[in-house]
Amino acid sequence: MPCDITSEHQVREVIQASRPAVIINTAAFTDVDGNERDPEKADLVNTKGVEYLLTAADEVDARFIQVSTDYVFDGTAGPYLEEDTPAPLSVYGRTKLAAERLVLERDRHLIIRTNVLFGPDIHAPASFIRWIVNSLREDEPIRVVDDQVNNPTLTTHLAVAIKSAIDQHAAGLYHYAGLEFLTRYEFALRIGYHFSLPVHKIAPIATEELGQLAPRPLLSGLICSKMKMDLKVRNANVTDALAEAFPRA
Repeated sequence: MPCDITSEHQVREVIQASRPAVIINTAAFTDVDGNERDPEKADLVNTKGVEYLLTAADEVDARFIQVSTDYVFDGTAGPYLEEDTPAPLSVYGRTKLAAERLVLERDRHLIIRTNVLFGPDIHAPASFIRWIVNSLREDEPIRVVDDQVNNPTLTTHLAVAIKSAIDQHAAGLYHYAGLEFLTRYEFALRIGYHFSLPVHKIAPIATEELGQLAPRPLLSGLICSKMKMDLKVRNANVTDALAEAFPRA
């Protein structure tokens, strides 16, 4: 059943009709520069929508899980633990942090922060992997930033981690992401090697050279030891995650 989370009426109607035991919110306005251009939309989707979902969840006694981001940090001292103090640089980060605070006001709900998601669908429109693979297959040179550090995360691994959290009735704040910390440039090289593509076509570039509207956290990434210890979840390095997502024939 489709639901526009920016419509309070529709959110309540859908949740009252379906009466779920658990609500997992993966909806977000994730265009970081778009958030800067349209902060009202950013607030409506990333914050108000979460408030509507939380209220509706409480009305039917459903547990609520919010997927959040490392963009709540400023990227000056990463990778980050759950207890590190957020300091978002952008509208996107600020609206996601505001949503986190709404969730944490209600004790039984859960936030899972993650970063640099990639999935097994190479045709997804906003896929970093799709861009790398298609560009290299067409023999196009590309430039990828070499000063943004994160730990890329396979979406299917995140899904398993979320299920584990649900099964164990986890609440509060957890980090979940991949095992390996890489720059975006290093990640692009791994993708190229996995698909046997000409990685010499990938060149490094500094973030400031891109002239992006919103500032990005540079030295970022998420430490996942709390979730691994408490909930016994696993995470994987990039090479293994790519092999799982895109098995070679």
